[in-house]
Amino acid sequence: MSYLLNHQVFASQDLHLARDVLSDLNSIDALDAIGTNRNVDVAIHFAELAGIGLIYASFGGGRVYIETPAIDEENLFFMFVTSGSAQVQHGKYECNISSDLGLVRNMRLPLSATEDNFSTLGTQLSLSLLRAHAQSLTGHDVIRSDLVFDPALDLTRPETRHVRDTLQYVATALDGPLTQFDGPHIRTELRDMLLTNILMLLPNSYSDVLNGRPAPMAMPHYVKRARDYIHAHAAQPIGLQELVEYSGCSYRTLQSAFGETFGMSPMVYVRMVRLNGAHNDLLVAEDGDTVATIARKWGFAHIGRFAAMYARQFGVIPSETLRRRF
Repeated sequence: MSYLLNHQVFASQDLHLARDVLSDLNSIDALDAIGTNRNVDVAIHFAELAGIGLIYASFGGGRVYIETPAIDEENLFFMFVTSGSAQVQHGKYECNISSDLGLVRNMRLPLSATEDNFSTLGTQLSLSLLRAHAQSLTGHDVIRSDLVFDPALDLTRPETRHVRDTLQYVATALDGPLTQFDGPHIRTELRDMLLTNILMLLPNSYSDVLNGRPAPMAMPHYVKRARDYIHAHAAQPIGLQELVEYSGCSYRTLQSAFGETFGMSPMVYVRMVRLNGAHNDLLVAEDGDTVATIARKWGFAHIGRFAAMYARQFGVIPSETLRRRF
């Protein structure tokens, strides 16, 4: 099935023309047909939705090889396969994407793929927009760590299928009722629905906070001071007395205010921030990095206890994240 039919920006069966045009758009470094059938049928469709872009791309019924460059922008591309399959190398992350497995691409990393009868529907979102929407969902600024998504879009999970279905619904609306009706409020609501589903339903480093925090309330200044100190010194030893002195309030006041604001004590919050830091490092680990070295960097001396806490927070053991890193 094709999407965004009323928003086609390029189509050609000429391999050389497609290569030149997509290269000029900084979308590819290489495009080549594979096998005896050297024909291609490239089509790119793009629609704007209240400041974000939806993209449908098709490369025809043959087999093609494609390389796309790293882009110096903090953007993610959420890619759902609509036909065929592709063997993908994304940074250090390798996978075979299909109707059962999509991809969250970090646009700062290069990507190469061998595609068979391939088409995809996706949306490109800036991390700053996603962070701002996460803040709007929580009611105030409670999230300071980096936002990192699992690169695998596992469509055996009903939550991931719901995100895909939402994206397809939005794309269909842009080709249907919204083709003639350019209502900004409806477009904004559709965009926010998509952003909410992505943040709430796809595994990411904000998932626990987004799905488990108490009702929004004002954050006292001493809680902000303690929170900022934790984020600035998370990889260093932090004691409760140190937080009390820095925040400028009593032990009992800080304990109580942290519980009301974050639903946890200051030291449990320290542990959550450190686990998120370890999670981010595991996702972008270099060759030679180990679970043990990353755990020790973030203050976890006992690897077994670290692994158990990590599994409770992220649903996988650390070594699995290391294997699936970018």
